[in-house]
Amino acid sequence: MLLAAATSAGAQSIEAIEKAEAAVVAAWNATPLAYRRALFVDHAQGFGVYQARANAVFKSGEPLIVYAEPVGYAWKDNGDGTYSFGFNVDLLLKTGKGAIVGGQENFQTLELTSRSLNREFMLTLTLNVDGAPAGDYVVEYRTRDIHSSKSAVISLPFTVAD
Repeated sequence: MLLAAATSAGAQSIEAIEKAEAAVVAAWNATPLAYRRALFVDHAQGFGVYQARANAVFKSGEPLIVYAEPVGYAWKDNGDGTYSFGFNVDLLLKTGKGAIVGGQENFQTLELTSRSLNREFMLTLTLNVDGAPAGDYVVEYRTRDIHSSKSAVISLPFTVAD
């Protein structure tokens, strides 16, 4: 019984948790768009649920899958108890020396609607570079927040092997 009393005496209330949550949201809103993690993966099933690749060397025809965890994006209050958030993604493919070899504006749009101000959101971006000559490259994804003027770039070097 003494243990139960000590545990409840040090316990946080829901109100204290909500106050702390509000402080986190305020800090989030003041943060530029950035990526906590951005890496090549073999597959991703959800936020934090991914298998990182052992290296960034790909065979011709093998898809490049990027997993990324953004922070600092904006939420739009939809006025119906839901919030939406997401990104427009532009693609730029460069040689290892910086020469542009391809790209596409609005390569992908990712948007989610939720009843919460989700901070556990991940991007999974897949690119096929079939027919690319062997060599070193850099893939750049410019992500533009759809509900603010924030943007950020994910830049990952990789190699296409023979």
